Amino acid sequence: MGLHQKKIFSKKTLKKIMACSAAKISIIIPVFNAVNTIKNVVESVLNQTYLAKELVVIDNLSTDGTTEILKSYGNQIKLITEKDNGIYDAMNKAIAHCSGDWLFFLGSDDVFNNNNVLTDIFDKNDIKDNQIVYGNAFYIHRKKVRFGEMNRYKLAKHNFNHQTVFYPKQVFTIFNYDTKYKLWADYYLNIQLYFKSNFQFRYVDVIVSKFNDRGSSGNQDDQAFLIDRNRILNAILPLDALTFYYARGLFIKFRDLLRGGRK
Repeated sequence: MGLHQKKIFSKKTLKKIMACSAAKISIIIPVFNAVNTIKNVVESVLNQTYLAKELVVIDNLSTDGTTEILKSYGNQIKLITEKDNGIYDAMNKAIAHCSGDWLFFLGSDDVFNNNNVLTDIFDKNDIKDNQIVYGNAFYIHRKKVRFGEMNRYKLAKHNFNHQTVFYPKQVFTIFNYDTKYKLWADYYLNIQLYFKSNFQFRYVDVIVSKFNDRGSSGNQDDQAFLIDRNRILNAILPLDALTFYYARGLFIKFRDLLRGGRK
């Protein structure tokens, strides 16, 4: 009677087997003329210890050498080079090229906080298919971690950092980014998801990214969104969060009046 020999796999082979059964993460980077930062962000993705991932870069016909750097990575990245009408148009276009179960959007001047971010989130937590997972961001220039766990009142004040949020791909079979808003379309998306969908937001206490808070999204206002903000929040926020939003606005106006009167 023969003995059955136990098959022994190398650590590398075991990792590949585990990756095949793990949730696949698509990381999307929209880029235009980021020759000084694009290598850092690409390397921060490729160096992630989590194996079940793909990197999708959508390049808005860069003219400063960015495209050539991206092409040098060969099949390590999925590169789309075409004209877009802003960051959210690029993100909408890139979604169609993703094969992952989860989508994550990273700025071309941001990076993952360390090489184990994806592993710390997806290997160490029981993530459900209907959960939108988010963590924290380290603001590079302010040198502080933001925003912690969100709630309905915080969301009435400000957005999540999109560089901290992992969306199930099915989100984008129902929603997309409204390209009318050049900087805060992700805020509009997130409040719809939080208050008007069946998806659940789940916080993990992990610093996901290092965020360039002197970039366009961290240092400017979206004027089109500001014009529409009250109308949008009136339509989406529940009464308690909406009351908080308007009460806070009145408090800020009164505070500013007092400060102006003391000058």
